[in-house]
Amino acid sequence: MRATARSDSEEAIATTAFDVAAHWSRVPRYGFLSDFSEEESEEESVRRLDDMLRLHLNAVQFYDWMPNHYELVAPTAEYVDTLGRRLSAAVVRRKIELCRERGMAALAYGALYGAEKPFADAHREWLLYDEEHRPLNLAGLYFLQDFSTSSGWRQWILQQYDAAIAAFSFDGIHIDQYGFPKHALSRATGTWRSFETEREFPGFVEEASARVLAQRPDGGCVFNCVNAWPLERMAEVNRDAATYIEVWEPHTGYRDLYELVRRSRALRPDKATILAAYLRPFHPETARTPEALSAFRLTFAAIVASGGSQLVAGEGRRLLTEAYYPRYGALSDNEFAVVRRYFDFAVRNAGLLGGEGPDLAWTHIGPTNDVITLRHRAPCVYGAGAQRDSIWTTLRRIGDRWVLQLVNLRGLQDDRWNAARSAPEPLEDVEITVRGLAPIEDAVWDTPDDETGTWREARGKNARGESHLCLPRLDTWALLSWRR
Repeated sequence: MRATARSDSEEAIATTAFDVAAHWSRVPRYGFLSDFSEEESEEESVRRLDDMLRLHLNAVQFYDWMPNHYELVAPTAEYVDTLGRRLSAAVVRRKIELCRERGMAALAYGALYGAEKPFADAHREWLLYDEEHRPLNLAGLYFLQDFSTSSGWRQWILQQYDAAIAAFSFDGIHIDQYGFPKHALSRATGTWRSFETEREFPGFVEEASARVLAQRPDGGCVFNCVNAWPLERMAEVNRDAATYIEVWEPHTGYRDLYELVRRSRALRPDKATILAAYLRPFHPETARTPEALSAFRLTFAAIVASGGSQLVAGEGRRLLTEAYYPRYGALSDNEFAVVRRYFDFAVRNAGLLGGEGPDLAWTHIGPTNDVITLRHRAPCVYGAGAQRDSIWTTLRRIGDRWVLQLVNLRGLQDDRWNAARSAPEPLEDVEITVRGLAPIEDAVWDTPDDETGTWREARGKNARGESHLCLPRLDTWALLSWRR
């Protein structure tokens, strides 16, 4: 969308973007809220949700909105959570309603196991144990339960999900897990038995999702595949809304982000992929430098160019920096303007950036493949695979359109995505040669790295057996598309 205002002496142009989908899960832009203090004014809540609307977020995780992990709905209007934060049910409800007014689905955080010690001590038969029969726990705060059909915990927590939706009108549940244990012992049946965690996940997620849809037919659940575990098992699940992966080591490089998206789309082609990739350079305890913004640009580009989306933005003008969401990083006006341009770009080109179909860069781009080649007066390596110190390319065919993306990794000494780094070296007038029998038509290009905010005609010419295009500038991320 482009708006122009003119006076006798000046002209102002503004652009934004929007899309229309039957359900948010078709093209998810997942955000977060984690502040629910009674001290937050209504005006501040509105301001924060309006900023999230400017990023086109269409689903929001309400993180740690509840008093504890085993009783999601507090019996009082104000309450204190497990880590000592004072929270207000009225503020939770206000933010749910503000989400709904802005077309955002509100998902309640709810771990499928993990209860505080008083509850765990009262229900020791529901717990998971190690080989020495010691209760498994996370940081001594949350004790892990057997969530199989053999354990009473399963119905307990599912009923808590039901209660959260009924009491607050949430649109779904963000089902969390902690990435462990891979194996444990349980005595929920009265005798010790082996508990294979990943075998139990799919059935739980399917049942939880079905219960949510029974209450909220337009709702949906998201399950956290921590570090892509157990991604292969999620092919057994049908009723969840999207594939969600929280990214940790050893998935440290841009290529790892690419592989996570492509792998998840191959296993679950009908589900969009969301990567929760938290950016440590924005941590409130880290000195902010301009290199933090480069980390955002490259990570966001890597995920979206691969066909996924990133959970990173929310609570107004803030970015996630770690797994405990209240330790987010606040953005300056300039940083938010850059983040907004990147989200605008993703929405503006949503029809071209989807993860459907193969990445043809592996077979069509480069001197060996000899279908599409790049040339610049400065020597540069380019091609598929997100190699450091190169121009990373992806290529897809969507109907009769070809979509070429370029992500600038030039000058990078390593490929760690979660690291502050200098901006890559820009290139001007990159020449692209496309070989083929038919000429190309309707060639356009776009980038989030300037303030134009719209497609531009790509200069070029057709010759016998090949076409030539010019990309005027590549800073971090650019897209070219043409019809053939």
